[in-house]
Amino acid sequence: MATPSDARDVPLEERLRQKKNGFAVFNTKERPVVSDTRTLRRANKNQPLELSSKRAVGRFRNVVEVKKRKVLDPRFEAQSGRLNEDLFNKTYAFLDDYKQRELQELKQQLKKTKSVTEKEELKHEIALRSQEMKEKQKQQMIQGALTKRKREEREAVASGKNPFYLKRKDKKKVELQAKFQDLQETGRLSKFMAKKRKKNASKDHRWLPTQRK
Repeated sequence: MATPSDARDVPLEERLRQKKNGFAVFNTKERPVVSDTRTLRRANKNQPLELSSKRAVGRFRNVVEVKKRKVLDPRFEAQSGRLNEDLFNKTYAFLDDYKQRELQELKQQLKKTKSVTEKEELKHEIALRSQEMKEKQKQQMIQGALTKRKREEREAVASGKNPFYLKRKDKKKVELQAKFQDLQETGRLSKFMAKKRKKNASKDHRWLPTQRK
């Protein structure tokens, strides 16, 4: 059997015979050994050794995915359910009393203060809070009228009548009825109607032909 060192000196027929009998023929041409070790030198022996921070990134690397933070708004989530405005107003009715007391305190403070600038600021704040409370009372009045109408419809269905669902125009009628009833109870209906007629008259006046000179 030819050893790896003299395999190249064996005739071709002998190598074929050895290969047929199960002996391997090696090409033992020596290859130069490449060393990966690099000599690291310092520019100055008193300075620290500088190394590159660049490293090759492998093709198959495990990337940890960071979950994106999802912001949820409870007002639009199905888990929160629907807002019961009547229950909400009853639960937080104490806030209206608190706002009313604050408004009275501001009015008392307006009477005592002598600064012109502070008086103007207090008047502005009082006007804003008064308007906010009036708007809140108006919304509560309309909501109460709609709740009453829905309760009447449920009672009618319970007595055997066909269900009737309020459309947008029907809700508008209920709101107007509640508004007129409130104006009548507070004695402001005549003033409101006079203002309404004046507004309509000025609106119709725009369509009148101009007087010929």
